[in-house]
Amino acid sequence: MNLIVTNRYKDLIYNTNIEVLKELNGVFKVSQIANSFQGVFYKKIIIDGTALENFPKESVLKELLATFDADKLILFLPPDNPPPRKFLSFLVSIGLYNFTDNPKGLVELIKKSNNKESVEQFLEPATEASSNIETENLYDNNDAPGRIVVGFKSVTENSFVTELIYNLKRTLEEKYKKNVLAIEVDKKEFVYYNQDHMYSVSKDKFNEVLKSNLSWDVVLVDLNDSNNSSINDIIYLVNPSLFTTNKLLYKQRDALIKLKGEKVVFVNSLLNNNDVNGYAKEAGISVYFNLPPISDRIHNDVLDAFLSKLGIVEGETKNTKKGLFNIFK
Repeated sequence: MNLIVTNRYKDLIYNTNIEVLKELNGVFKVSQIANSFQGVFYKKIIIDGTALENFPKESVLKELLATFDADKLILFLPPDNPPPRKFLSFLVSIGLYNFTDNPKGLVELIKKSNNKESVEQFLEPATEASSNIETENLYDNNDAPGRIVVGFKSVTENSFVTELIYNLKRTLEEKYKKNVLAIEVDKKEFVYYNQDHMYSVSKDKFNEVLKSNLSWDVVLVDLNDSNNSSINDIIYLVNPSLFTTNKLLYKQRDALIKLKGEKVVFVNSLLNNNDVNGYAKEAGISVYFNLPPISDRIHNDVLDAFLSKLGIVEGETKNTKKGLFNIFK
């Protein structure tokens, strides 16, 4: 049986259907991971790189390798933020051979670990190391692997995207002490909340703004009608009321069909689980989360569960797949 430590790529790792003995979800120091699994016998430990505090600093990776058996350790790299060759070369140079950025590679590594010959193609000729490498990311400085960027798109009218982003931002800041930036593209609705760090930008300036704000823990983006490849995770908001659904389908009959395989979140929903399942089955989609009406004046507990499912904060989320047990408290 295997151990897993996940954050942003929890769903992707779960979808491999590997056998899991214990799991952690969130962001942790290497020592915290070691303490949580102390005394547990396991086949492999799979660690989502984004679940490591201060990933991908050299000191963190060396501590990881010093703490866990290299033959049993698998590092899952961000598939939507591929590391430069120098990073892979560094992993090989310190003896961390088991790394991958895709589910298929993960399954193969569980079956059989790499050896140096398996990954020596990633080694680069030795160069004079920077004396400041300890304080720099081994990724290119244009990227920020620890930063989480989530985009939201309204599918139906009255999807409450502005209110949702405001409430998520406030919850993350006040309860979880995260540094959060909110951006809306080609809209001017954030102004009504009169809050710091909620910016309105034009579509042509969005990438520039995103690249110039690398220090934020979380960036929440109202994409409006824009499509942007810089967004790792996109949530599609649907108000499931009969009126809004029929109005959408009257204008675009295949609007819901296009959401197959996407993360669809119901907003302002009064549907129970049976109703949600019925709607999803009829529309041919899966529903990622069902959000009831929320207030922008008080804290809404349901947002904690939503943020946990997104992998932005620590917390328990039930998983019904056979062989998976969530014991993190």
